[in-house]
Formats: sequence, structure tokens, C-alpha cells
Amino acid sequence: ATGHTLRGTFAHFWQVNGGLERFGYPLTEEIIEPDSVTGKPRVVQYFERARFEYFPEFAGTINEVQLGLLGVAILNRFGIDWQTLERVTEAPPECLYFEATGHSLCPPFRARWEQLGGLPLLGQPISQPFETFNPETGQPYTVQYFERARFEYHPEYAGTPSEVLLGLLGREILTRWEGP
Repeated sequence: ATGHTLRGTFAHFWQVNGGLERFGYPLTEEIIEPDSVTGKPRVVQYFERARFEYFPEFAGTINEVQLGLLGVAILNRFGIDWQTLERVTEAPPECLYFEATGHSLCPPFRARWEQLGGLPLLGQPISQPFETFNPETGQPYTVQYFERARFEYHPEYAGTPSEVLLGLLGREILTRWEGP
């Protein structure tokens, strides 16, 4: 569908962690980019909803492939430091509260977060839900950012699997990519 391949460790990670529904199609081949922390070269591959990062120092462990912090990266592209966003100090009983980020996770996003891998695959919430507008349709919808994802609530699809969608952050990073 995109003309790109998926192989080896990345293919295995993709298959066992949700595949097409969770990550979307590959948008690049494996490429080398500087690690965001160390600056050292790192093998990565972009997908519609994620960036896989290879950590050879963790070969054979669950940390060999990790997901990039695309939620953080997209907010940074918009000039938003998530750590300066308004925080909450507690959450209602039907929600989860993340003291480390000062944000809560409530329905309808909570169930989808749990279904798609929770903390290891999506990270902690780095914003509270807020309303924004779809640039293609002009329609309002609610979003919430996580370290590795953005959830989008579409009430027009209530009761269907499309009610809460994952944002296409991998695609957004690539369309705004300024290179290493």
C-alpha cells in the first residue's frame, strides 16, 4: 500500500503489538537518525501512527524496539512544551491519574488506551483532553496527547471502533520533517 517493507525485529514488534490497526502502514524503510537524547545514530522506521526505534544494546529484551515520543515531538513542533500545560491534581473514580505528568485519563479515551497497550505502547497523558478543529473538514473534535500518541474522539462514530482513533503522528512528523 505504501511501497515500503517491514522486516526483522521491527516486523516482529509490529505483528505482536497490534499491527496495522495500532501502527498503520510503514511510511519509510529503516533509516538512521540521531537519537534525541544522545545524538548517536539510531535505526528507526516511520509508520502512520508511530516511529519504531531500535536499541541494539537491549537486543533480546522487551526494550529492543521502543516507540518514539511522537506526542511530545508534535507538540514541540507547534511550539508547545507539554510540561507548561495546565495540570490537574486528581481524577474522578472512572479515570486514571498520572502524578508524574499531572494529567488524567478518562472515558472514552481510557478504554481505548487500555485496549491498545496502555503505558508501554502509548505512554502517559501529557495533556488534558481539549477541543480542536479538523483542518480538512473544519469540524470540531476532542483530542488528548500522550507521550507516544494522540487520541481523537469522533462522536459521529459513537458505538463503532472509529469513535476513538489514533492520530497519524508518524505521517504528521514526516510531512513536517526538517531532516536530522
